[in-house]
Amino acid sequence: MANLCQTAFLHIAGIGQAGPLTLLVALVQFTAPHAYLSTATGLAFSARALGGAFGSAVLNTIINSKITSSYAKSVSSAATKAGLPDSSVSALLGAFGTGEGFAEIPGINDSILGAAMHASENVYAAAYRLAWASIIPFVVLALVAMLFLKGVKELMTEHVEATVERDEVQEKNTA
Repeated sequence: MANLCQTAFLHIAGIGQAGPLTLLVALVQFTAPHAYLSTATGLAFSARALGGAFGSAVLNTIINSKITSSYAKSVSSAATKAGLPDSSVSALLGAFGTGEGFAEIPGINDSILGAAMHASENVYAAAYRLAWASIIPFVVLALVAMLFLKGVKELMTEHVEATVERDEVQEKNTA
């Protein structure tokens, strides 16, 4: 089930990013006046990069907030239910934080560590699930916006729009 969910989220993200991100450049270049073609293209790429940076920051905040709010509670609860003494919970959380020192935790055994690891993985999975789910409305909006784009087939000709006009004065001086 986890693989199916992960694959579904990846497909949704791919569809939501592939269309708008690739069509953005074509849309800008076919709609901008040729005198402003390079400026419009640069602005579109900059907006796309800024959107990605802000989006990444928001996703990172969602993930870290979810982990911060539920990690210690979930891992310690799972470990104590499996038999870890309450006095060893802080040592267990410290060991998870550093990734070492599990053998020195008083009262730990393989089943307790397994239960704590399972709870840790579930907290991380829930955090990433929440972050990816938060993207779905933006994917839907992008797909709806794409439906309103007009075809550009008639613009796909051999004519090349130059971003810089020819300067006939300069051509006469160099000839």
